[in-house]
Amino acid sequence: MKGERVKMDTRGKGFGIRDQGLGVRIQGLVVPVLAAIALLASSIAIADRDPAMERLQALGTALQTRSTWTASYAQEYVPPGMSLGERVVGQVWVAWPDKALFATGNPVVRWMGLSGRLIRLLDFENLSCDDHLLTAEEWERIPLIAVLDPNAALAQFSIVAEGERGLILIPREAGGVSRVYISIGENGLPARVVVSDPQGAVSTFDFTEWEAADGPPEGQWLPAPPGDIFCISDPE
Repeated sequence: MKGERVKMDTRGKGFGIRDQGLGVRIQGLVVPVLAAIALLASSIAIADRDPAMERLQALGTALQTRSTWTASYAQEYVPPGMSLGERVVGQVWVAWPDKALFATGNPVVRWMGLSGRLIRLLDFENLSCDDHLLTAEEWERIPLIAVLDPNAALAQFSIVAEGERGLILIPREAGGVSRVYISIGENGLPARVVVSDPQGAVSTFDFTEWEAADGPPEGQWLPAPPGDIFCISDPE
């Protein structure tokens, strides 16, 4: 019905905050793993030449070579105790240092935008639009910090190199994620991100066809809802 907000419940589809792996429970909304890619590594020098930190910094450097990147993605969300899950596809745009946009489906059924610390989820299936402003605590405790500031990330995560092109992030304190794996492609950009949560849910994102872009669709990192959907912000 026009003007009426329908309550959204997407956790079973792998679209809950904790399900997609950034360790923040935001009214059952999504903060995609893209944010762990979109918030890129700083150019801080790594004095001890730790392999994992060097890879993390190199990833950020590669992403900063263009003002905006775009890629196709496929995500599989496997609930706890299951061996198979739901698969969705879409397109992602990212820009240093703190902007990202996810379009899910073709035609698009769900948009997720990140601009600074403001997150917006626009869901056409549920006729809903929700905004959340990340608090300082949320910001520090999610994997975003690892790619935003590698040195500071050491206080929140154990970061180790895996194989020839992989990185593993393990939170030092219990939270919404238990493990994040990032595989870096030959082009220096993310090829796969796998996020596990403490309950056993696993989200796997595969990224392909990275290329430079002029910006997000219509120049908007936070998608504008149509006239019959109203965005709901966090309660004061």
